[in-house]
Amino acid sequence: MDFFTRMKEATGVALNEVQQQAVMHTDGPLLLLASPGSGKTTTLNMKIGYLLLEKKVSPERIMAITFSKQSAQDMSERFDEFFSSLTDDKVHFSTIHSFAFKVVREALRKEGQDFQLIEGQINEDEWRKGFHGDHVPLHKKFILKKLFEDENGTQISDDEMDELMTYISFVKNRMLSGKELYKVKANVKNAASIYQAYERFKKEYTSSLLLDFDDMLTYCHQSLLDDPQILSRYQQQFEYILTDESQDNSVVQHEIVELLAKPQNNLCVVADDDQSIFMWRGSDVTKLLQFEKTYPDATVLTMSQNYRSSTEIVEVSNQFIKRNQNRFHKEMFTENPSANPIAIKAMRSYEDQLKYVTEQVKQSGPDEEVAVLYRNNASAVPLADKLSKAGIDFYMKDIDAKFFKHWIVEDILNFMRFTYNDRRVDILERIHTKFNAYITKRQIAFLRSHNAQESVFDLLLETELPSYQKKNVTQAKKLFAEMNKMEPARAIRVIRDRLGYDKAIQKMVEKFGFNGEHLFTILNTLEEIAEGLGSLKGFADRLKELEQLVQTSKYNKESCSLTLTTFHSAKGLEYDKVYMIDLINGVVPSKEDMDSYRKKEYGPMEEAVRLFYVGMTRARTHLELLTYGYKGDERVSESQFLTNVRRIAKFPDEKRAVTRRTRPAPDLSDKSLLGWDEIEVGKEVEHQKFGVGVIKEYGGDAISIQFKEVGYKEFNAEICIDNGILRKKE
Repeated sequence: MDFFTRMKEATGVALNEVQQQAVMHTDGPLLLLASPGSGKTTTLNMKIGYLLLEKKVSPERIMAITFSKQSAQDMSERFDEFFSSLTDDKVHFSTIHSFAFKVVREALRKEGQDFQLIEGQINEDEWRKGFHGDHVPLHKKFILKKLFEDENGTQISDDEMDELMTYISFVKNRMLSGKELYKVKANVKNAASIYQAYERFKKEYTSSLLLDFDDMLTYCHQSLLDDPQILSRYQQQFEYILTDESQDNSVVQHEIVELLAKPQNNLCVVADDDQSIFMWRGSDVTKLLQFEKTYPDATVLTMSQNYRSSTEIVEVSNQFIKRNQNRFHKEMFTENPSANPIAIKAMRSYEDQLKYVTEQVKQSGPDEEVAVLYRNNASAVPLADKLSKAGIDFYMKDIDAKFFKHWIVEDILNFMRFTYNDRRVDILERIHTKFNAYITKRQIAFLRSHNAQESVFDLLLETELPSYQKKNVTQAKKLFAEMNKMEPARAIRVIRDRLGYDKAIQKMVEKFGFNGEHLFTILNTLEEIAEGLGSLKGFADRLKELEQLVQTSKYNKESCSLTLTTFHSAKGLEYDKVYMIDLINGVVPSKEDMDSYRKKEYGPMEEAVRLFYVGMTRARTHLELLTYGYKGDERVSESQFLTNVRRIAKFPDEKRAVTRRTRPAPDLSDKSLLGWDEIEVGKEVEHQKFGVGVIKEYGGDAISIQFKEVGYKEFNAEICIDNGILRKKE
């Protein structure tokens, strides 16, 4: 019997023709492009089995690299499932970080250089204690905290710490230096200077070299370049190299693999350029797209058959990803039966969306695997709130309890605490710059020195105040007293609008470069949680309950059929039913993606398209895409990606059908007029008044066009199409 017949009998796995070609291609470079659900893990394991059983390769000569520890464990378990009864050989599946650390340890030992790792978990008590004077605990976060304060003269916030660490990881993984550091966008003041100071600190602070996780990669790469002996030994040891999820590899990771594979280049790279979604972490899809340039004798095979999803999901997803230009051409297909059409649900409001998802989840069968996917972790908290109130258990894949410790949350709670006792100068000191009573530091010092048993507002009003401040202090006293008896959702609106908290936050955004979209999302989320709660204390208690709920949801993995997760963390997973939520412009794609696209920087928008595609292809038989028209009082538009799916799937639009019946239609015999089904991003059109332009965005009621003569303009799509204002430019 040949290898594949034996494998079918022993494991029950029957490979298709392309998969068999991939397994048997052992010599020379191979790029195996694997569409979602195409069986890449199975194929990769069969390829390793082929090397062991047919080519008689020793397992020590095979290097199998995966992207994450979880992937390495999954690959190892699948290998044992297939081959434990056929061979005693064990192949080691490792992450590239663990291999790199091995090289770094060896190289530094050879140089006689001591080193110390400075990254890992810090408990809350350690972080609160911080450091005193010039003595800095040797941990990455403490070091960055100190350097940030030295550079900017202010305390670093949790958001800024996250941004700074993301920036550092990005520049290391992209191998950037010098002037290139200053070109990378970061919402942290002086990020490049802090990074350079950080690198100096690690080399000079102690006699030991200080290393973080990303240094494993950069030092490994440098060691392989600098020490031919170490490089040659590993090149000779590993005759065959296989890398999984290679679209997620960063520049430095690709470089390490290229070095190790020489000179035989018996390299199998398994990847899907359409699922490259970690650009912000340093991954680089261009390395894949240039594979044949790097290896002129390379073979490229494409596994296009999807074994996971229904015909409807595969066909629409396949068309949607073609929106991107910078990709390998692929035609994903399936022989799976037809199931439900993809559903698009346009709700009136964000609150309606949460109610709908909760009701749908409740109606799901006990054996159905269901996932709710979202772009940002901020979406998870109000959803978790709604589900828990409905008595629905869930497993949250991305535990992010930082929301509950955020300074915005603490501010709102302090405003509420102050309503119970407006004699508390300690609380006033934390919030006095964030509402419109214009209270100064000197006035705070005055209040502290008096330590009186009366309202701080009364104390201030007894002093000489400018007329504008006197009026505002009087108003603030009245509002704080009234808020104490309000329902919490209304109290938050008073804090934001009448006390001027939103304006204060906007000023901070402009002054310090904070991510305003993120901060206002937190405020909106707090309002959602507060809805329907009877008292301010009830709101504070609910936040504590939710924090506990989110933190303990990780223990529900085996017992729950419902998963809440981001698009990013859902990659590689699959579910019977998938609900993709918050599909509005500004979230999916993000405001930053859209701004970049307007500036003709297309990379971020292409990654946003890939992220949406990853979400769609997680579903087996049931996929729903959810959007809404209002977030609170704000009018929002449906994601342009959703509009794209409508066109691909040829969804009827009842609203437009009615509109067309009640308005005088243009001359339908004029074939040059742009029709509803012909609106497409990138299409050249001609406007009656503004001339020739290119469609840059389309979503909901809005269509945006970049004109050659007058620049960027936004229109109501309904008016443009129904009145024949736009023509196709042939």
